[in-house]
Amino acid sequence: MEPDPEQTPQPTKKLLSKAGNLLARKAHSRGELREKLLRFGDMQSVEAALDRLQELNLLNDGEYAYNFASRRATQEGWGPLRVRQALLRRRVAPQLVDSALERVKAECGDTALREYIEKHCEKTGWPQDRKGIQRLIGHLRRRGFHEESIISALRPRIQASVWQRFDTGD
Repeated sequence: MEPDPEQTPQPTKKLLSKAGNLLARKAHSRGELREKLLRFGDMQSVEAALDRLQELNLLNDGEYAYNFASRRATQEGWGPLRVRQALLRRRVAPQLVDSALERVKAECGDTALREYIEKHCEKTGWPQDRKGIQRLIGHLRRRGFHEESIISALRPRIQASVWQRFDTGD
């Protein structure tokens, strides 16, 4: 049975206008936008406004997550762990975050990591000893990359003699 149109809450023009202004300035996830719109209306009206924006394809958390993840990974050198944290803080559903990260990984693989390492080491220099490798790995971990990915990206770029000292702990 279909819901009675009389009982389905209609978004107010004020809420839709406010949401439009917010989205015109910057992309938002549904959760972020809900949080901001609750200052101007009750939960039922806000949800109705968000549903209407979704119908009009002005609000799409899947595309938002993908665009966010793609930009952060390829242009800012963020790893998947950091991107995941940031999207969850922006109230994107975990399954949409995972889907976006898989899509980005399928498109660029470890290219973003290798490019970031190249750019970083152009500025700071390539590690010449065990401590240098440890510092670089720590830096890349803090940027949100997985250790296995870091090691596989660094191994071909660092001199074998330096890498051997890292492996043996000398």
